[in-house]
Amino acid sequence: MNYQNIQSGLSTAFLNKNISSNVLYRPQFISNDYKNGRKVLSTIEDELLHCDSFLISVAFITMGGITPLLQTLRTLEDKGIKGKILTTDYLAFSDPKALDKLATFSNIELKMYLVPDSKNGFHTKGYIFQSNEIYKILIGSSNMTNTALTTNREWNTKIVSTKSGEFVSEMLDEFEELWNHPNTYSYNAFIGAYRVHYEEYKKVKQKEEIKLPSKQLIPNSMQQAFISSLRNIRNSNESKALLISATEPMPLPLHFKAKIQRKPYF
Repeated sequence: MNYQNIQSGLSTAFLNKNISSNVLYRPQFISNDYKNGRKVLSTIEDELLHCDSFLISVAFITMGGITPLLQTLRTLEDKGIKGKILTTDYLAFSDPKALDKLATFSNIELKMYLVPDSKNGFHTKGYIFQSNEIYKILIGSSNMTNTALTTNREWNTKIVSTKSGEFVSEMLDEFEELWNHPNTYSYNAFIGAYRVHYEEYKKVKQKEEIKLPSKQLIPNSMQQAFISSLRNIRNSNESKALLISATEPMPLPLHFKAKIQRKPYF
């Protein structure tokens, strides 16, 4: 029956949207759309509440991203639903406080992949939910941050498959390869050094930040004429130039003009 449901869902999603199928087994485009009340967060919450286990691999995790999920994660903890979450030190973006919070859940195993250098980034965004022989995967652009899950323009695809499917099989293999990679460390092994790295990186970024004008500066007609004349002078090998600029006085209000009396100069 599940095979038939998945096949019907694929037909609706990729062949003809008018074909009838069970929405639970249908691939879907998942995005944030505040006008229609849609959030990526809602899909993740729903899949978490209906899964037997879950795997998450995201580049960035923040407190804003996990706070709306805390109650759901507590519910899973009470039910004994286990999960693995993999993140990275890439760009020192993930918030140590958020990682500390996730580490308090007894049902969640948390690891961090340490990138060997800036050229070898880690930018995965995948959520895998397993229920019996069915796997539902959300893969696309959403990290575990508040804006990515609620307001940003994010494009994600929800895929439904059995474990025998090629796509799921390859994704599970990729997750396991990263999870067991020599550069991947458990929470207790990475958190101390990462917390120091995170604070140092923030200080460096603050020093490097340069505030640029919010609007492009465009010379007015007088300035454009001056620039053109100056270029002509330089092209003529002249070494000196003189610029005389005068500003027009602001017009006086009428009641001030009435009080002004001109006196003769002699």
